[in-house]
Amino acid sequence: MAKIAPAPSPSCMDKKKLFLAMFGIITLLNVGYALLRSVRSALVVADLGGGAGSIPLFEVCGSMPGAILMTLGLTWLLNRYPIQKVFFITIASFIGFFLLFVFAIYPSLPMWKSSLAAMQWLPGHGVLSSFLPQLSAMIFFAMAELWKIALLTVLFWGLVNQYLPLDSAKKYYAPLMLGGSLGTFLSGPLISLCTSYGVSWATSLTRMMLSLAVLSGVTVWLFSFLRKSLREMGEMKQEGKEEKPLLSVWESIQICLRSKYLLLLAWMTIADYIAYTLGEVIFLDVLKKLYPNPVDYCQYMGKLSTWSSVLTAISALVITPLLLRKCRWVIASLITPVCLLATEGAFFFALWNPKTSQNLELLVLLGALLFCLVRAAKYTLFDTSKEISFILLPNLEKMQGKLVIDGMCSRLGRGGASILSIGLIQMCGGVMASSPIAGALALGIAGSCVLATSRLGTLIDQKSDNLPQSNL
Repeated sequence: MAKIAPAPSPSCMDKKKLFLAMFGIITLLNVGYALLRSVRSALVVADLGGGAGSIPLFEVCGSMPGAILMTLGLTWLLNRYPIQKVFFITIASFIGFFLLFVFAIYPSLPMWKSSLAAMQWLPGHGVLSSFLPQLSAMIFFAMAELWKIALLTVLFWGLVNQYLPLDSAKKYYAPLMLGGSLGTFLSGPLISLCTSYGVSWATSLTRMMLSLAVLSGVTVWLFSFLRKSLREMGEMKQEGKEEKPLLSVWESIQICLRSKYLLLLAWMTIADYIAYTLGEVIFLDVLKKLYPNPVDYCQYMGKLSTWSSVLTAISALVITPLLLRKCRWVIASLITPVCLLATEGAFFFALWNPKTSQNLELLVLLGALLFCLVRAAKYTLFDTSKEISFILLPNLEKMQGKLVIDGMCSRLGRGGASILSIGLIQMCGGVMASSPIAGALALGIAGSCVLATSRLGTLIDQKSDNLPQSNL
């Protein structure tokens, strides 16, 4: 009987193609997310939403239910279709909504608002007419927030984590995070181009969504190429034969609840979002005072995205690879919560100090440092460490953990922060009035994230010492 030859090791050219495909997808999805984040902030804070105080409400009523529905929808799709088709369906749904918003929903809002206000026979017509713009902004806000979670965090990394071993992840993931910073960097000039030449906000909005549609088309092509490359390199199993069907959402949650490893990872995710979001709401309200015009506000957000991308690039090229090679997992993971404690502490202490509380330029500068430094640390060190921690899990827990932790816990973190913000704003009488309590809570929760990361580091070290190496 003839012997079956082993699968050949991937060539250097194959590895380059694989890396470039992954790098391109990350870059383009991050361009889209940074663009959507700037647009949704401008819509909510300076246009339809009524100010930064609306963000917590939109998180609770929009993003949290949306994350649950997204997780249910992705679970249903992944149980029936290959991940490539699920990616195509998901990105087409997003683009379809955003184009519908700019070409049909946004232009018709004044007409529908006037029509509702004129319907004297309709009970509550005045409330409905005033709430319609906020409802539209809330739906856009939720869709913009779920873009990166669904397409990049769950589907893209879910695919990659199933087929790349730990040693390959340490080689690829840090440079790949540079794609995130590059995407954020490129979004700044793109936003400036779409909002320049004195055009109206409606025209700027249309330009940005059309640009997003074009970028998404290129992303779809790259995702197809990535799947083909993985199959040619023998890293992808035959769909429908060797892969087991996914569990239900409730069964996935039960797996997470029974695992101390996943519970710590879940709390790290939740605590990071709560601590950051509590500070972000205050910062965005300060920023509105300095830039009340939606175009100026959006342009400043674009500048923040540019600076954030520069810092992310430095971390991805120098800091993250060095720490992953020379230090234990816990060292790289601790940078983000420690950075959050330092920058958020500086921002809130300046806000609480009567001598600096009225200096908007200083407060915006400290808030910008919080925005840029924490994002740079999160998108490189924190996210890389988190993805590596998923690789160390058994196959059954990899996708289940990602669906629950990245699909639901991330929104639970922001939603929890939003619930706290809503309660504090109502209790204290305004966004700025809530800053003493919100700041204290943010710093305390960031400290708990440090403790959870330290404890998880012990489990990570135990698992990583027992894994075999790969030649990929």
